[in-house]
Amino acid sequence: MHIPGMLRNIIATVFALLAVFPVWAQIASPSDYPVYKDGKLTIPRVDTAEQTGNYQKVEFQYDSATDRWKLINVVETKVASGPVTYEEKIEAIVTNSSPVQVFLKITGQFSNGCEFFQQINQTLKNNKFEVTLHMGPNPFPPDMLCTMSLSPYEKIIPLEVYGLPAGTYEYSVNGETIGSFTLAQDNTL
Repeated sequence: MHIPGMLRNIIATVFALLAVFPVWAQIASPSDYPVYKDGKLTIPRVDTAEQTGNYQKVEFQYDSATDRWKLINVVETKVASGPVTYEEKIEAIVTNSSPVQVFLKITGQFSNGCEFFQQINQTLKNNKFEVTLHMGPNPFPPDMLCTMSLSPYEKIIPLEVYGLPAGTYEYSVNGETIGSFTLAQDNTL
């Protein structure tokens, strides 16, 4: 396959930037699945009865000498109840399709240009979706400057409603009940 010169230069530039600034390549949302590689098990999130995503980036290293797993890293995230950003607004969007899809549209403003959501987790307990917004530590290089003004955002979160029976479901964000929606019929094909 022949790649034209200009396209080849663009591809080479992108790869060079990713090599120089690898953090940019790692800002993608975290996987929902555990990963085992080179004797290390990484679990993206662990839910507790108190909080969805209470523990994140849990890493275990296997020690063949003792035939045991050793905990090498864990990030405990405590989330305060209520809004996590300025002027936060949450709206449920329910489609007319079959099966029905439900999205939470969250808008607001971060306090500066370097803030972001590290993970957004959800669980369904007793007909209530509990969504947890985790603010992340700054992933950018320490010498990178951030705007110190409010930075608007919009986040669309699909709720996992496929296969649910007909009924009314509530949703909460960071422990604060926001609203509800109704599935008129069982949500399957």
